[in-house]
Amino acid sequence: MLSSKQQQTIQTIDSKIFELFAQEFTGHDYYHTKRVVNLTTRLMHYDDEELFGALVIAYFHDVFDDKINPSNDISSDLRKLFSEWNLDLEGKESLIVDGIMQIGYRGGYGIKNKTFPAQYVSDADLLDAMGAVGIARTFYYAGSKKHPFHDPKLEGIAPENIEEYRNLERNPINHFNEKLLLLREWILTPEGIKIAETRHQLLVDFYNEFMEEMKDNL
Repeated sequence: MLSSKQQQTIQTIDSKIFELFAQEFTGHDYYHTKRVVNLTTRLMHYDDEELFGALVIAYFHDVFDDKINPSNDISSDLRKLFSEWNLDLEGKESLIVDGIMQIGYRGGYGIKNKTFPAQYVSDADLLDAMGAVGIARTFYYAGSKKHPFHDPKLEGIAPENIEEYRNLERNPINHFNEKLLLLREWILTPEGIKIAETRHQLLVDFYNEFMEEMKDNL
């Protein structure tokens, strides 16, 4: 259970993050962050002493994401933001910064060995990339980057490194094989594993039906 002081800090962060992401239209907006925060709370116990640190990690996990706001020194930029926003993080700054830097799939090049609170935030973040919301976000992100909805000439294209994963033009459905259908194996927490099973099956069903309907165009 969060103390009243911790609750006030979280409320301050929530307001700041809402303002910061007001013009974000790639599917990594405030409401994605809020879903990750809420799911982190659901995955952890309310009385877990590390809940506060986990929620701060959840709120900041996309602030310097390299897809939308790259940073040359994430640790330094995060600490500057903590100071500018006058946040009392109760001496947990290093734990929080370390946790934030462990979040992200990054084409399979992400960090698998995470701190305890980062495990829960990571699961929440990955679960939001699965299921119905994950499917919607995949196509929404592709549209925001002006990628084609589905171009038969781009079938079979696959990135071979993190640079190509970020920049290679390809169909949104390719993202299923590159990431979405692999996420179930990255989930770490007991409750997260249960949720992932249902969302993974939805991904499989959608992918198979999509490819079946596209057969005449391939």
